[in-house]
Amino acid sequence: MTRSELSPTSRFLIRDYLDYLENERQLEEKSREVYSREVASLLCYVQEKSLDVSDLTIRELEAFMEEHTAGMRSRTKAKVSSAMRSFFRYLVREKIRDDDPSILLERAKKEDYLPHVLSEEMVDEIISAFRNEEGDELLSLRDYAFFELIYSCGLRISEAVSLPLSAYDREEKTLRVLGKRNKERITFVGSVAEAALSEYLDKVRPVLASRRKKESDRRVSRNRESEDALFLGRRGYMLTRQAMHKRYHEVVERYGIEATVHTLRHSFATHLLAHGANIREVQTLLGHSDIRTTQIYTHLDRDDLLSVFDEFSPLS
Repeated sequence: MTRSELSPTSRFLIRDYLDYLENERQLEEKSREVYSREVASLLCYVQEKSLDVSDLTIRELEAFMEEHTAGMRSRTKAKVSSAMRSFFRYLVREKIRDDDPSILLERAKKEDYLPHVLSEEMVDEIISAFRNEEGDELLSLRDYAFFELIYSCGLRISEAVSLPLSAYDREEKTLRVLGKRNKERITFVGSVAEAALSEYLDKVRPVLASRRKKESDRRVSRNRESEDALFLGRRGYMLTRQAMHKRYHEVVERYGIEATVHTLRHSFATHLLAHGANIREVQTLLGHSDIRTTQIYTHLDRDDLLSVFDEFSPLS
């Protein structure tokens, strides 16, 4: 069964749950998409088995989890479990249920995860590739500035596309970033990114913004946030995360490099630590609420040191 085959009641429930995730819990779009997808899978299962989510038992929930997560990695299973706990808490909150069976779910053990990190030379090669792209020179300069800023400031792609023009202080060379759960942080723009951003703001953005003014009246309804975005698309409106993901992979795959946009953020953190930054400073720049999230990069740094030891030490 697909999501489109769900009953109207189930579709309305998913819609209201998404409103709750966005407005009450203030989850970012990517997390909302994951939770929505997993809840839809549960409701499809419930409908196929002629069950009712309002009185679903722990045994029935475990049966769904066993079937749905078969073959998944531990990390993915943990995300599904998290989605289930969030959804059933919502059902209790809305008095659709009196109890929460998800609290009895066995928590999936997350396997150790070390993010993929690029060398500084490889990062430079990837980002420079955008500037040297054939085609629309304006868009090449925009993309170069966009991805240089992501690396220089350790941004998530969702944070970068939603930056307003006012977020960048050219005099102080700082960037005001709105992260997860609307948590604001101030980060510094490095000299290379500052030069790329200045070139974009002086030569590219005014041209892209002027294209917006030439659009037909039916486009005038676009919101003000889109018009005031730092990074603009070819028609003068705010970029989308999906479009920049696609743009990134078009270029990277052409060069035979395996790396996501988020790899630039991982690399930023690892390179900072390698050059002497302490973990608290990196935590602040990344906008991590819990320092344990940042500590993963210290493991990467130790692995690098160990590989050097193994290669050069007479004791290895």
